[in-house]
Amino acid sequence: MTDRAKVLQVECAGKLEDIRCTLRDLHRYLQGSAIPREWVEDLNLVLAEVMTNIARHGYPDEPGIIRVRLRQTREFLECHITDDGIAFDPSHLGRFAPEPAELREGGYGWCIIRDLTRDICYERANGYNNLSFSIPFETMQ
Repeated sequence: MTDRAKVLQVECAGKLEDIRCTLRDLHRYLQGSAIPREWVEDLNLVLAEVMTNIARHGYPDEPGIIRVRLRQTREFLECHITDDGIAFDPSHLGRFAPEPAELREGGYGWCIIRDLTRDICYERANGYNNLSFSIPFETMQ
């Protein structure tokens, strides 16, 4: 790879069917990069968690648009996801996953996202939810 960053931008409707198609396209893109296979699977999991959470919680009544921007350099993969759905407040989420003995169906996504990413940042600005994170490649060796 050259010193220039590779950038991919996609958008899809915040509906589960459209998200599945977009995730397949993103998965193909990531498989064609220099990222090791196991990290491609982790990234796919993170993107699936984020995007389905937006569809379920950000657009509960009517789907809106989800925008994903991936920027890949030699050092990291940076991801920025934007939507104009209902505001998300990560401060009310715990730092740990629910106890498995509770047999809860949900509540694991944010913990998975936090565990698999670095430099995670959420902000609500000008009517948009903005979530960004990175994956440093040195941790992939």
